[in-house]
Amino acid sequence: MTWLIQVLAPERSIVLVTPVWNDSERLGRFGPQLAEALAKSDLPVRWIVADDGSSPVEKTKLGALIGEFAQVYPRVEALFFSERTRKGGAIYQAWDTCEDATWLGFVDADGAVDADSTVRMIQRLSALGPDAGIVGVRHDAADTPVKRPFLRACSFRTFSFLVHRLVGIRFEDTQCGVKFVPGRGYHAVSRQLQERGYIFDVELLLALDRHGCRIEEMRIPWREMPGGKVHPLRDAWAMLAALWRIRRRLRAGRYD
Repeated sequence: MTWLIQVLAPERSIVLVTPVWNDSERLGRFGPQLAEALAKSDLPVRWIVADDGSSPVEKTKLGALIGEFAQVYPRVEALFFSERTRKGGAIYQAWDTCEDATWLGFVDADGAVDADSTVRMIQRLSALGPDAGIVGVRHDAADTPVKRPFLRACSFRTFSFLVHRLVGIRFEDTQCGVKFVPGRGYHAVSRQLQERGYIFDVELLLALDRHGCRIEEMRIPWREMPGGKVHPLRDAWAMLAALWRIRRRLRAGRYD
């Protein structure tokens, strides 16, 4: 652990964004675990909770939660955005305030990816270097169990198939809710990124890959959490339309 600290600090910094939208209940369960894990890690992580235009009541609750988290992990802060821009929009707005960060990351507020797995991914960054990143992968195995309903598993496989066929992306899992990308790489491609909805990850990884960034995949345990905002049947057409938009931009050379 001492070696990791010497490599990462002080010249290298990490930003971890947790996007929320009326998510105080779920963040209230996951946030204390993440604060404790970050505090124990002694890693130079700036944790930003990015509120994507929640209601005034939710913003008040969020402010109280941040105060509680700060007692355990002082390097936590909140950014409140007045208008909703979707998950990708909240993450990008937060990242755009961190021009000097070596790595930019995010982890979902629902706790589907546990706090310890998030910290293990951060620790891995030191071995990758400032021009590489790492993304979580949901791959059901004995040491990385994935717990989700059968229909969710089927929709995941279908979506992954479509991503590979339509976009030709090499990643096993583009939608897992934890990712860390090189800061310089993100700022180099940020103007190419148009998607802000559920599949912003696909465009982000595609643009970084085309830019020459090395992104490593790390299998992690994952479990379906109640209260999720993605509904496969309801959101399927919007996600498919976004894939077609990305495909058109790719063919037009927008990511070159």
